[in-house]
This record gives sequence, C-alpha cells and structure tokens, in this order.
Amino acid sequence: KSRMRNNWILPLVSVLAIGITGCSAESTKAESAAQVSGLDQSAIAKPDATTAAQIVIALDGEGLRLVNAETGSTRLLAFGTDRVATETALVAQLGPYDGRSSNDECGAGPIAFSHFGDFTVNFQEGLFVGWFLRNGDKNATLTTMSGVGIGTKRSDMAKSVAFDMYGESSIGTEFHTGGDGPGGFSGLLESDAADARITDLWAGTNCIFR
Repeated sequence: KSRMRNNWILPLVSVLAIGITGCSAESTKAESAAQVSGLDQSAIAKPDATTAAQIVIALDGEGLRLVNAETGSTRLLAFGTDRVATETALVAQLGPYDGRSSNDECGAGPIAFSHFGDFTVNFQEGLFVGWFLRNGDKNATLTTMSGVGIGTKRSDMAKSVAFDMYGESSIGTEFHTGGDGPGGFSGLLESDAADARITDLWAGTNCIFR
C-alpha cells in the first residue's frame, strides 16, 4: 500500500539498499547530444577553474542553491525550472551526467531522472521537481546550507534543523524537516540511535511503494 504525503518519495535506482521495492526504473545509457532534449553536454561552456571553484551546490527543500563560496551570495535553482536550464547549471559544476532513467508508475505520475553519480534530479513534463542523494563515493559531500548531508549524525542535525521522525515508516528510520509546510526535505538514518548517521536525503516530488 502506498502512503502519500506532500512529498512523493522516489526509488531512484533498483540498487538502492533502503528497502524500497516495487518501483523499478528503466535505465538508459547516457545519450548523445542530439538525443538529450536539445541539451548538448559537450557544447556547454564549463566555467574556468577559478569561476567553477567559487560555486558550491547546496541541497534545499525548495530546489538547489548555487552558492558563491567567496561572497556567500546564493541563487535558488527552484523546483519548476526548465530541465535544460537545470541540467546546464548542474553540468557546469558537477560535470556531465552519467545517464538518464524514467519511471511511469510513480504515484505522482511519470518521472524522468538525470543521474550525477550518487545524486539524481527528477523531472516531470520537462520541469525540475525533486532531487535525491544517496550514500556513495561520488557527490556524497553535497550538503544543505546548514551542513546536513550524507554521514551527518542525528544529534548534529538536531543542532541546526528541526525535524520529525516517522515511527511507522517501512523504508527505514525516516525523518522530515519543515513540518507540513512546503520547502522541507526528508531522509533516512542508519538506525534510531542518537548518533546514527544519515544515509539518504531527498526533497520535492518523489515516489515510493511502502
């Protein structure tokens, strides 16, 4: 039975070891420029090393934040942004995506995914609608503005973020920030211990079968 909240939760890839079942995405290989919704990855002008080093991607409940590491100024890459614009911004900082996949059976409707290592962005009808970060070796250092990311201890997260635990979640030790309002993010902890670490984070439109 699928339990729905204001966040649909996405099973990004079948290899996720978080107890997510019943929502298998058909993976595709990285496509050529002519096949990728008009986005020519090879033609995207990646900033020079100095410019690229100044920008940090921060996870956000409303999308993603592009942070100037020198000045601290931020720009929100908001949910609802066009897919090409979203991928262009991410490719400039993370490099070309590894591939794409899609799922037509999510409760929120068909969702398409672009994968950047352990980080995946979600799209519906050509618009950026969600993201998911899992534990792994690539891009696992992405965090929120307050420093919450993969590996953060529950006790440390509590110092900067208010969150609620889901006592009956069937996918693991699940938490959510932001209460019932928009703009929160969710995640999984490795256990319910005070020093348990975060293993997965997500926000926006996702889906899961519980």
